[in-house]
Amino acid sequence: MSSRASTPIDSDDEFRGILEAMDKLSPVRPAHKRTHATMAGDGNTSDNNNNEVSDTAAPLVIPNQNLVAAARHYTDKKRLRGEQLTEIDDPPSLREVKIMANLFALGNQLEKMVTSKAGYEVSSDLETNIYKYAPAVLLSSKVTVYKGESATAILLNILKKYRFDIPPGLENIPAAWAKVIAVVREALTQKRSNIKKAIRASVIGNDLGHQNIFDLTQAIVKGTQCTVNVVLCARIALMRAVYLKHPGPKYWDKLDARLATIRKEGGGDAGRITKAFKHILTIDQDKHGAKDYELDEKTVDDFQQKVDDLIDVEAVNAATSV
Repeated sequence: MSSRASTPIDSDDEFRGILEAMDKLSPVRPAHKRTHATMAGDGNTSDNNNNEVSDTAAPLVIPNQNLVAAARHYTDKKRLRGEQLTEIDDPPSLREVKIMANLFALGNQLEKMVTSKAGYEVSSDLETNIYKYAPAVLLSSKVTVYKGESATAILLNILKKYRFDIPPGLENIPAAWAKVIAVVREALTQKRSNIKKAIRASVIGNDLGHQNIFDLTQAIVKGTQCTVNVVLCARIALMRAVYLKHPGPKYWDKLDARLATIRKEGGGDAGRITKAFKHILTIDQDKHGAKDYELDEKTVDDFQQKVDDLIDVEAVNAATSV
């Protein structure tokens, strides 16, 4: 039996080195084999000892040639510039810093693009729909105020419901939404002006030469999706009655005041209010033009009914939110 002490199969350091090598993609250089002569000279402190590679030194990693080739192929495919190809070879920690820096730089560029982008403009399609619904709002039997922000709010709520081509969330951007509001106000102003002009033209000359209520209502709905019916004629009759007494700049204010009085006297009773409008219509028929027509007693058309229903919903919401 040999008197020389047995050498452990492996030390802790060597075992850790093995585990680390297992996680590497590249092959590990074999440990330097110690010769008998080297072991014999372990006690030698000469410079030769400094040139020996320690068994526990970190293994030399040789690049995986397949990975290198694949990386080069990918970068060539992306047509990177020379300086970009050089950065690909940077150490992982440096690449990570550069990635973060480039992300921040990209974010800054995007922010500049958004800031410098041309402001929102109302599209022709949206404008067409605004001018389509404006007459239906003003000619609805459900509207309670013709002037001011009430009619504007009704039309804006219709736009919010059907959207048309309004970008999502546009109403939350004050500068952009203000442009939509401006077009809505202009559409309502134009329609009010057209209604007043039509009424003015209908009462030229003596009473018998006036337009009858059917012809006047036809002139007002021309070019719109609204149709002539007894309910609308009653509203137009009220408009004409107020115009004959207040044809000046306060016309719409006086009309709103008359509507408010009718609602107040009606006490919220739909039947009483309907009787009041029928009476107004009868007076108009007897006074203006020849009664050579038949009024449609049917309910309003589908388009007008849709707008009327939305106005009803808005009225309920306004009442319950107080």
